[in-house]
Amino acid sequence: MISSSVLTFLKRGAMVAAVGLFLGVPLLVFAADTNLSTVGSESGLGTDSLMTIIGRVISVFLSVLGVIFLILFVYAGAIWMTAGGDGKKVDKAKGILINAVVGLLITMSAYAISVFVINLLSDATSDSNSSSTSGSVSVESLSNSLGSGVIRDHYPARSATDVSRNTRMFVTFRDAMDISSFITGYDTNGTPEDVTDDTIATAINSENVKVYVRASGDSAALTDVAVSFTDDLKTFVFDPTEYLGSATEDVTYAVYLSDSIKNTDGDAPIDSGGYLWYFTTGTTVDITPPTVEYVIPADGTTKDRNIVVQAIFSEAVDPTSASGTRLSDSGFENIQIVGTSSTAPVAGEYVISNSYKTITFTSTDACGTNSCGETIYCLPGGESITSTIASATPTSTTDPTASIFPYDGIVDTSGNSLDGNSDGSVGADDDYSWSFTTTDDVNLDAPAIESITPNIQEENVDLDQSIQITFDSILNSSSANSSNIVATNKESTSGESHEMWYTLGTTSLTSDGDEVLVDSQTPEKTLVTISHGTFLASDPTIPLSYMYGISANEGVQNEYQNCFVPGEGPDAVGGSCGTTTAIPYCCNGVAQASACALF
Repeated sequence: MISSSVLTFLKRGAMVAAVGLFLGVPLLVFAADTNLSTVGSESGLGTDSLMTIIGRVISVFLSVLGVIFLILFVYAGAIWMTAGGDGKKVDKAKGILINAVVGLLITMSAYAISVFVINLLSDATSDSNSSSTSGSVSVESLSNSLGSGVIRDHYPARSATDVSRNTRMFVTFRDAMDISSFITGYDTNGTPEDVTDDTIATAINSENVKVYVRASGDSAALTDVAVSFTDDLKTFVFDPTEYLGSATEDVTYAVYLSDSIKNTDGDAPIDSGGYLWYFTTGTTVDITPPTVEYVIPADGTTKDRNIVVQAIFSEAVDPTSASGTRLSDSGFENIQIVGTSSTAPVAGEYVISNSYKTITFTSTDACGTNSCGETIYCLPGGESITSTIASATPTSTTDPTASIFPYDGIVDTSGNSLDGNSDGSVGADDDYSWSFTTTDDVNLDAPAIESITPNIQEENVDLDQSIQITFDSILNSSSANSSNIVATNKESTSGESHEMWYTLGTTSLTSDGDEVLVDSQTPEKTLVTISHGTFLASDPTIPLSYMYGISANEGVQNEYQNCFVPGEGPDAVGGSCGTTTAIPYCCNGVAQASACALF
C-alpha cells in the first residue's frame, strides 16, 4: 500500500481542485501573487515591471517630441512659402528647420543610448538562471533535480549568503553514484559499488562538476578541488585547496552538475541540462567549532527499545565524518552506542539529514514489524545505553581544524572539530556522551499530522511561503526526505508541470510548540518545513491556474520507526480527518478507503 498526504496549492484566480492525500492530510489552497503585483492590482496602479514603466515613459516622451518636430517643420514651411522673397523670413525658416533636424538627431541618439543602457540593466538584473515566466515570476531553470529529482539536498543552500570562505560543498543524491563521474582518474574497475578494488584519486572531475565565480563564467572553473564521499556513495564533498571568495568583498559562486553524471547502475539521473545553483561567500573564515544542541533520547530518560537515536548539531556537519555503517566488530567509529551487556558498539546505520544538521542511528537487530509490514529494529532491551560522539583531533588548542583525514571525529563544513563541552575551544575532553535506559517493550504507535500551513483550500498564499507540517510526535529525521514527502505542481489547463526545487528541514518542538534548542527542553513534536522555488502566479485573464501539492507517504516514520499509516490529520476546518485501518487514506480532509488521485 502506498500512502501519502497531499497539500495542494492553487494560485488566486485558479479553480479549486480535488486533491488527494494518500494516507495523510489534505491541504488545498490558493497560492496568490501577494507581492508588489498584488499591491498594484488592488490599488489600480498596475503591476508592470520598472523596465516596462521606464520604456513606456520614454515612448510617450518621444511621441510628444515627434508632434513638436512636426509642428516646427510645418511652421518653418509656412514661413518659407509666405516669405514673398523676404530674405529675413527665409533665413528664419531655414534656422527653424536646421534646429529641428539637429534636435531630432540628438533625440534619436539619446533614444538609442537609453535603449542600450536599459537592455544592459535588464540583463544585469535578470537572473541567468531563469527561463520561462508567468506574470512577474520566473521559473528557475536547471533546478528541478533538487527535491523533485535525484538530488536530495546540498550545501550551501540555494542563494545562501555570508558563507564562510573555507567552506566545503556537499551534494546528496537519492541513488548511489558512480565515483568516477566526480573524480578525475578514479577507476572503479568495473565494480561501482565495491570500493575495495578501486584505483584511488581525489581531484575533481571539472567536466562534470564546475565550481566557479559567477561573474567569471564556467571557463574559469576551479580545478584544485579535492573530492571525498560517504560509504553509501550518495553524498560527495568538494573541498577547494584555496579559500573561496575575498577578504574584502562578497563573491557569488556557481556550482554546476552535468547531466552526464551517472549512478552506479550506469544511468544519468540528473535532469536534462544539468543542475545549477548559486551561493555567496562573505569575507570571513570560519574557526568556530560545532556543538551538540540536543539529543534524542535525552540524557537520563527511559524509552522503548525500538527508539531511533538522534543528535542535532548547532550547524551543518561534514557527512563524511558523521555517517556510515557500524558492523558488530568494525566499521564507522566516530559515533558509538554501547549497551551494558556488551563492550562492543551496537551495529547499525548512521544517516545524516535535516540539511546536514541531524544524525540518526538505527540498529540492525530486527525485533518486529510496523503497521506497514516493515521491519523494526531495536537497541538492547532493558539496558543502560551510552552514546558517545567523538570530536576529531584538532590541529592545536588554538586551531580547531581537524588534523587527520579520514576524520576520527565530527567536523563542521569548514573542518572544525566538535566542541563537545561547548566551552568555545577544542581539546582532548570534547567528546560528547550521554546515557538513557531502554525497556523490553516495542512501541507501535503511529504518527499523525497535527496541523498544516497553508490550510486546505486556503486563498491568497504568498508565492514564496514555506509549507509546514506539524506531526504529533518526534519523527525519525532521516525519513523526512524528498522521497517520502513529495512536492508536485500542474497547470490546470495544459496539465504541464514547471521546474520547482524544494528541500525539507525538521525542527523539534515542545508540547507547547516552542522550538527545542537545548537539552533542558523536552522534544514532543516535529515540525517539517518545506522550502521551495517561487510559485508561479495564476492569471485568470488568460486563464492560467497553477496548482501545487505535497504528498507525505508511508515512508515517513516517527522515532519508533512506525510509519505514517493510517494517514491521520486535520480536515479543512481543523477537525479530524477520521482515518482508520480500514479507511486509511485522507484525501483533501476526507477519509477514504482507496488511494487519492493527485490533481
